[in-house]
Amino acid sequence: MEIVLVIVAIYLIYLLVRYIIIPISGVLLVAAVCIGGVYAFIISIKCFIVSLSGHINPYTTYKDSNPNISPGSKRSYFFGPGYHQIAVTVTDTFSKEKEHLEELTNFRDRHKTYKWYLDMWIWIFYFMAYICTFVLGFSWAAVFSIILASVIFIGMCGFYIFFTLLWIIDRLILALKSIQSRCANCKRISIVPVFLCPSCGMEHRKLTPGPYGILNRKCVCGKKLPTTFINGRSTLKALCPYCATDLAASNARQFGIQLVGGVSTGKTTFLAAFWHEYLERLKTVKGVTVSTIPETAFAELEYWFQKGDSSATTETNANMYSIIHKCSDKTPVQMTIYDIAGEAFTSLANNMQQQQFQYCEGIVFVIDPTITPMEVSETISGFINEFKGLKGSHSVKTSDVPASVIISKADLHKRDIGLPKIRATFNTNAVKYADNNGNSSLELVRNGVCRDFLKTHGFENALNLIDAAFKRVQYYAVSAMGHPAASGKNYEPWGVLDPIIWLMKQQSSVFQDILFSF
Repeated sequence: MEIVLVIVAIYLIYLLVRYIIIPISGVLLVAAVCIGGVYAFIISIKCFIVSLSGHINPYTTYKDSNPNISPGSKRSYFFGPGYHQIAVTVTDTFSKEKEHLEELTNFRDRHKTYKWYLDMWIWIFYFMAYICTFVLGFSWAAVFSIILASVIFIGMCGFYIFFTLLWIIDRLILALKSIQSRCANCKRISIVPVFLCPSCGMEHRKLTPGPYGILNRKCVCGKKLPTTFINGRSTLKALCPYCATDLAASNARQFGIQLVGGVSTGKTTFLAAFWHEYLERLKTVKGVTVSTIPETAFAELEYWFQKGDSSATTETNANMYSIIHKCSDKTPVQMTIYDIAGEAFTSLANNMQQQQFQYCEGIVFVIDPTITPMEVSETISGFINEFKGLKGSHSVKTSDVPASVIISKADLHKRDIGLPKIRATFNTNAVKYADNNGNSSLELVRNGVCRDFLKTHGFENALNLIDAAFKRVQYYAVSAMGHPAASGKNYEPWGVLDPIIWLMKQQSSVFQDILFSF
């Protein structure tokens, strides 16, 4: 009987478990799982939406690490801020989910009954919610990241192609027009200098099409600045990017001439006479306007010209005298003559102060026949060594840079090298100075007469140094004052324009709108 009762009891328990407990447990399990899943869905999507809305403007937390960009310049959304938005949104989403899961843990702990058959449903709900929260949170973040990253990548490619083409066009225009800036202080070249905001004076480096703006870049003051030569970047005030010196122009083609001569050879006197004569001649050229930089230096040269006075250059860092030619709608031309103290040529050092040696488009050697040939040779040799060093330490070929050699103070030797003497020789003995083809010209005679004069007075070594270093050389007799110094009379120059005009003609494409009037 007892065995029967046990069997009946077991069978009843079986029926209870099979038809009551298991179905109820299944329902409870499904309910716990569903509740956990719904909770996880709500929490994950809530955390994601809150995080996304909090970082909808990525610029509030994005920090640009580019040291060359001025404060206030905003990087394009597609070149950094967009990816930053993805990163901070995903990070913040998981951070908020973690906070909610901590609340879930606290809920679990607060509702413990210490009765396993009750607590197990809380644990099932807890584990389900915990796992689903991370899984769904990761899913939302992954889907969002993939979609936004795809949009950003497509936008970045489009923007990159567009501003790269614009950047190339801008650089091509600058290259084809030979536009660059040259610093009066460090003498270094810059293609795109530092530009100043016209509203607040903020410096803007690398103001070109790029991640910070395609056609315009926004300054910290709100002013939109043009990023290309085409849309007016060159109208902004410019500074040298290396030493912050004011630049004469950022939209001009460049033509530089280096004056080379020893102490008291008359370089500055020649400058005063040349610039006076040149500016007076430009007044007759229609459609051409000029500006002189620095104005005070030109005013000083004009004062010396009118008073018949002069002053030796003492600066070892070249003085830079520039004239900017503007001709209707054509590209301006900046012509610059560099003047250095004569002492500098015998103690030149390879430093940036003499950087103009490597890019000057013309050279003028000033030979004073009243000083010793040895001093002249030392000056020319010092310059040529530095010139070749900057061009390349292994440069052994003669240079294509044209050079004018002027014999200064030629009024002291007018009978030997003056224009009447040259014309007379051309009329009577031009064949002596004919070229290899037997052709003769006033230019060939002038060169021959001047070279013979220098050889006769012991300057043959100086001639050899110049001939060995330069392919294109012309010789001129020049008198900047036209009379002995300290006479109190204003200058009466002759021959001062010809050496520079010849150099300009070697760059006829630059000066084509000016030379026709000379």
